[in-house]
Amino acid sequence: MIQLAYPLALVSLVAIPLVLALHLLRPRRRRVVLSTIAVWQAALRDREGGHGFRRLLRNLSLLLLLATALVLGLALTGPQWLTSTANDADIVLVLDVSASMKSRSGIGSTRFDQALAVAASIVDGLPRNGRALVMTSGRKALLRTGFETDRGALRRALAQLRPGDEAGRPREALALALSLVRGRSDSRIYFLTDGAFDPDVDPGSPQVVFRVVGEPARNVAITRFDLRQERASDDRFQVLLTVRNYTGTPVTVPAAASLNGRELFKRTLELAAQGEQTLVLPFAGRALGEAMARIELDDDLAADNLAYAALNSPASLRVLLLSRGNFYLESVLAALPNTEVVKREAADGEDIAQLARSHDVVVFDGVAAPELPPGNFLLVDTVAPGLPFADAGRVTQPRILGSGPSALMRNVDLAAVQIDEARRVAVDKRAPGLQHLFWSAQTDLALALIDESRKLVYLGFDLAGSNFPLQAAFPLFVSQSLEWLRPRADDRLAHHVAAGSAISLYVPAGEKQVIVRGPSGKDETLEAIDGTLVFDATASAGIYRYSAGNVTQSFAVSLADARESDVNRRWSQGEQRQRADTAGSGAQALLPLWPYLLVLALVLLTLEWFVWAGSRSGA
Repeated sequence: MIQLAYPLALVSLVAIPLVLALHLLRPRRRRVVLSTIAVWQAALRDREGGHGFRRLLRNLSLLLLLATALVLGLALTGPQWLTSTANDADIVLVLDVSASMKSRSGIGSTRFDQALAVAASIVDGLPRNGRALVMTSGRKALLRTGFETDRGALRRALAQLRPGDEAGRPREALALALSLVRGRSDSRIYFLTDGAFDPDVDPGSPQVVFRVVGEPARNVAITRFDLRQERASDDRFQVLLTVRNYTGTPVTVPAAASLNGRELFKRTLELAAQGEQTLVLPFAGRALGEAMARIELDDDLAADNLAYAALNSPASLRVLLLSRGNFYLESVLAALPNTEVVKREAADGEDIAQLARSHDVVVFDGVAAPELPPGNFLLVDTVAPGLPFADAGRVTQPRILGSGPSALMRNVDLAAVQIDEARRVAVDKRAPGLQHLFWSAQTDLALALIDESRKLVYLGFDLAGSNFPLQAAFPLFVSQSLEWLRPRADDRLAHHVAAGSAISLYVPAGEKQVIVRGPSGKDETLEAIDGTLVFDATASAGIYRYSAGNVTQSFAVSLADARESDVNRRWSQGEQRQRADTAGSGAQALLPLWPYLLVLALVLLTLEWFVWAGSRSGA
């Protein structure tokens, strides 16, 4: 079966009538008067003797020119011979979009450019009814199309692909691709990659054909960049920077770092072949804002010559305290840093769901609690309906027997705690998400619960009727309970993630919309669910800024991956893979015919020249 890649090129066959028209434009005979016909009779005898041969030569030359025009016109249409064996075979194109594919390869091109060219040739070689699917392999495997027979749609999907700044996970991508063609042994998976990953990635399936692109590359990379406040001081911080040389020769690399546009340091690093160097430098001040590290070197991969970090001021925790008065609890809440407390004696008929949405934590202290809506709650000496534990009376002077392994009880010493009276609760021990914090022989004294939409901590006794508020364990218990109910990022650590990773963004209570602006400057508006937002569109390195209500913060995305920065080919194509490639190449069922037509045209032109030369010599 033959198909034409460029059928509009058939217009070029208009050259055939043009050749005929030129042939018909012969010079007209002139009338000449002579005194004798003897000379013409001799010439006529010579002409009649070779007339048949010369006429044959003239017509043969015309036929050869017409045949040449026909062959060249057909060659321009891109004819392709398709065998019948590939009509039922599906093709999956897996393109590596990891950071190493940005490496320069050749003049003015990258490895990814070469992979796109290979993918385009495979798409062009699809049979008329052949199907192909395009997917990418980065930190996550993503389907870019379904199985398509429209080669135009496949080409458009390929044109929209770009490599990111993320580390690749080819094993997961190939596993997904194999699941798409499970049960179809004639299907083929083409993995277009630079092979800059470990050899054990090969799934061992004859359906997988590796097409490795790219030339050897030189690379020096920032593999780690971090800032942190010193634990013992609020006015000093440290900068950590690791630079690694992946080349086989020693290099000298200028390195620098800045914070909020102010240069922190600039040094020249001497790196041995395949060596690395780590800097840990102290600085005065507080580490807040946006930081960037860079190395100034013209290597083949620019993505890892920059690294970023972002450090935000801790956001305030908004706490609603519903209480008739509790000196100890109010004092602890007021002493906690970055905590805003709003105190009321009761909800006064207000919508509890709205209060829970507008505050990070709602505390019920000794007041009746209604059925709890989605939110975060601390219950002190009260029980709400609809929970997997219910009020079942009172217990006098319960003695604490033990505590659970929960993070809420970390370093909480209850040895000296005495309680006059506590609530007895009937607990559904089969309830999922229920944690026993500490207990007596008669009842649980403290519980924690997490379900699909709620988190709560229950303390089953009146603080005024115990010495718990006088112990060092009390403020620690309250602080850890609030942190568990509404986690906040550690303000002493840089807020950054590896490219392609998901990050959980802090959304203030009551806010639903979050606007994220990436390094490209494009805004994206997202909806927060129950006060949280998981953002995963982090394929590009740089500083990301997001705002929710009056809160504006930032986070950083960097490559900073030692294995991905090693752009040297580590995967090698063994004998089994070579056999698979040979078998898989038949799935294209494509044989371009234009080279053969071009050779035929040259042969025809050569023959026409010999015919023309023969006719001239015969004349």
